[in-house]
Amino acid sequence: MSGIAIVESSATLSHLLQRTLSASKQSADKVLTTYSEAAQLIAAAEADRSKFRVLILGAPQRMQPEFEAILDSLAKGAAPSLAVLVLSHEKTPVLAEWLARRRNAFLLLWSNFGRIPAALKQMLPPTTELKEAVGPAVAALARPATAPPLRVLFVDDSQSVRFAYRQLLENNGFVVDTAASIQEGFAKGQTGAYDLAILDYYLPDGSGDELTRKFVESKTTQHMPIAIITGSYKDAIIKKCLEAGAMECMFKNEVLELTLARIKALARTIQTQKSIEADRQRLDGILRCVGDGIYGVDGQGVITFANPTAIKLLTYLDDKDVIGKSAHTLFHFAAEDGEPIDAGDSVLTKAYTNGTELTGYETVFWTRAGLPVPVECTVLPLAISGRREGTVVVFRNISERKSADRLRWELQHDQLTGLANRRHLIQSLTHELERRRERGGYSALLYIDIDRFHAIVENAGQQAADRVLADVGQLLSQRLRQDDLVARLEDDHFAMILSSVQLENLFTIADGFRELLKDARFLMYGRPSVVSGSVGVAILSADAPSGEYVLEHARLACHDAKRRGRDQTQIYVAGADARIARELDAGWIVRLKDALHEDRFMLLMQPILPMAVIRDVDEAALRNQAWRLHQHTRGEALFEVLIRMINRDGQIVSPSVFVPLAERVGMMPKIDLWVISRALKLLASLDADSRVALTINLSNATLQDADSMKLIDSLIGGSGVSAERVIFEVTETSEIGSLHTARRFIQSLRKQGVRFALDDFGTGFSSISHLKHLPVDFVKIEGSFIADLGESSRDRTMVSSMISLAHALDLKVIAEHVGSAHCLKWVADCGSDYGQGHYLGEPLKVEDIDFRLLRTPKPVAA
Repeated sequence: MSGIAIVESSATLSHLLQRTLSASKQSADKVLTTYSEAAQLIAAAEADRSKFRVLILGAPQRMQPEFEAILDSLAKGAAPSLAVLVLSHEKTPVLAEWLARRRNAFLLLWSNFGRIPAALKQMLPPTTELKEAVGPAVAALARPATAPPLRVLFVDDSQSVRFAYRQLLENNGFVVDTAASIQEGFAKGQTGAYDLAILDYYLPDGSGDELTRKFVESKTTQHMPIAIITGSYKDAIIKKCLEAGAMECMFKNEVLELTLARIKALARTIQTQKSIEADRQRLDGILRCVGDGIYGVDGQGVITFANPTAIKLLTYLDDKDVIGKSAHTLFHFAAEDGEPIDAGDSVLTKAYTNGTELTGYETVFWTRAGLPVPVECTVLPLAISGRREGTVVVFRNISERKSADRLRWELQHDQLTGLANRRHLIQSLTHELERRRERGGYSALLYIDIDRFHAIVENAGQQAADRVLADVGQLLSQRLRQDDLVARLEDDHFAMILSSVQLENLFTIADGFRELLKDARFLMYGRPSVVSGSVGVAILSADAPSGEYVLEHARLACHDAKRRGRDQTQIYVAGADARIARELDAGWIVRLKDALHEDRFMLLMQPILPMAVIRDVDEAALRNQAWRLHQHTRGEALFEVLIRMINRDGQIVSPSVFVPLAERVGMMPKIDLWVISRALKLLASLDADSRVALTINLSNATLQDADSMKLIDSLIGGSGVSAERVIFEVTETSEIGSLHTARRFIQSLRKQGVRFALDDFGTGFSSISHLKHLPVDFVKIEGSFIADLGESSRDRTMVSSMISLAHALDLKVIAEHVGSAHCLKWVADCGSDYGQGHYLGEPLKVEDIDFRLLRTPKPVAA
């Protein structure tokens, strides 16, 4: 569709016009013959119901009321987007006046009908293809590829000169109007319809420089380019004209081709200026229409322009308030919390300086009223002719989106720690189960419970307890991989999804998170205290029915870990998950067997010191090899034997990792026998008068294994070591399946002189029963009652009661986990016989202890 409509009452002229268009590969979409039809077409264009872009209107030889009505309607601004080309036999005053009043109107004489195709090309706006390519809004703002012809006002008192130059200029594509005097020329100039004025110097009512000044002084014509044409070569005349404001002086006696070349040069300059001004107005229109804030800066970050939306969003009154000032100083000088941002650290300022492009960058702009506004920015370097000319910033207020995002975030996250909440965890568990069903393999869910959190709340206060929760959340988050998740469920319970794990490494990984909790510390009664936690692990496989199912199993595993004495890691494997159990166990069976075969276990010794010796010793002496304090006693020098496993890469594996798994796969009796064998060899290697006695842990599995008991009996008997120097620790939290079997084993070894200690006393419900049925010599009070809880009156009462009970049964008491001088004094005041803990000596390698110093003193000769 060409968008051209023709109105011509003469059939002959209409046919001529259509053939002219056809010859130039153009055509009319509609051909009308009456002015009433033309009025209807203009009305449709006015209502934006017409697809026509150009109306070719044939003028009657004599003026008719209908034609004059159409001209009047168009002159008053009807259908402003419709370009009108009037074809007339002559230029009449009526047509001249109308031409001056309507901007997008053109006049051609029928005698020049051959110029119609060229005129139409200048008049037609951008094509439909352009609109479809760049969008209606941009196409509406795009300028035509060819500028419309320049309108020239030619003022000369000679009719022949006016006619000659009019013909010359019109034949070269200019639209020309003429005047014969200063008065007439000035009056026509005030219509604002002209792009260039060419003035004769000698006029009947003055000179050309006078008219030039009048034009320059008038607001309507002050920017209209002016050229003087004269027959005089006097320098004074030329000077007067240029000083008055003329751009060019031309001479009538020059050849017309030279004059025309000068006018065309002026025309090119004018067209360039018009194009620049049109671009500026077009850009200004775009900037005003865009709903986003836009501003520009130079390379130093100084604002060069800002659109009305930017001014409005940031509550300034006018762009003059911001232009010429630093964007950093006005808009983005501080973070959302008001913390100042140095210009050198500002992401936006760096983008201005370096010409960096940013997309979707979210930050805060500050309004004139000093309020922060969350914005999303796009930063684009501005290049003109290949040279960078600054930066354009497009931004939008995202307060509403932020509010919605915040609401969604709050529905999915814990307010205190910022971690995911239970809702988010269940959703993520569901997604993780779907991945396992699609891809196979395993993931894990860790359920983490901070040990004795209620005591932290009671003794350190709620604020310190909240700080602990936040610190724990941060610590756990530091080790997350891309697909992992940590959540706070409620109170002091956390959960972690570990995606795509190897079952053989699962316990080590999970126990690493348990150890990580110890990095969280808090102040209680002015002293730093360490956090510990229990970890339960459930395995996610393709067979798991739901996320809630897995979460409940992880919770049960955590409960078992706490029941085993807290600060433990426990993996839950349902009875129906035989395949998972086999895979989980198989790897550890091989690792443990290889470690035993390759002798990759290591013994450590931790001193157990009598209270009578250590109660009043200063901290410096304790830290300087506390085991040496055994030198100051005449009794036995007690040490607990501890075990570590060494991987092939040299990494030390904690017993909290491998012992529970060794118990699961039935390897603990073999490990216990390895420890007993090495401990007996150590005792046998010492001098006969050595006072060293060792406490050795026995697992419940070993206590229930008849073969192991026979081997232990045989090892002790064949070692040559006095059985009194061996003390076996039986864990009170162990589920001793048969007290009868355990008692028989203990009684058998006690006959040889072996002594026994009940470890972790106070953690189970069967403590009193164990004391009644198991013939032990020592009780070791569970460390959680002691470590850093010295100010708790409840703990003091419980520990004092347990010590009193043990003493009433003629048993010795060992207080574990003594972590400070205050704690040491406290357990000593409660009546404990021995103390053990990191404050009293770290576990040491066997070779780091000089056992020769711990011999029975020889009697002094009389």
